Amino acid sequence: MTTETIRSTKYPAQAHAYSAWPLILIIIGGAIGLVYAVIAYLINLKIYASDLSRMNKILANLLCGMAACSGWWYSAQWVQSYLAH
Repeated sequence: MTTETIRSTKYPAQAHAYSAWPLILIIIGGAIGLVYAVIAYLINLKIYASDLSRMNKILANLLCGMAACSGWWYSAQWVQSYLAH
C-alpha cells in the first residue's frame, strides 16, 4: 500500500476514532508525545485499511498504540537523564 493509496482512501469516523486513541500522548507527552502519537495514528490507519480480520486489526491497533507509549516513555526517560547531567 502506497502513501497515495492511503491519502485517497476514505475512512469512516469509526476508523478514525479507533486509530486515534494514541493521541492521548499529546496531553501527557508534550512534543515527544505528539510525534509518537501521530506516527501511531498513521500506522493504525494503515492497519485499518489492511486485509486483516477484525480481531487482528483491533489487536494490532492496540499493540501499535502501546508501542508508541513505550517509545514515548523511553524517549522521555532518555531526555530527562540527558538534561540531569
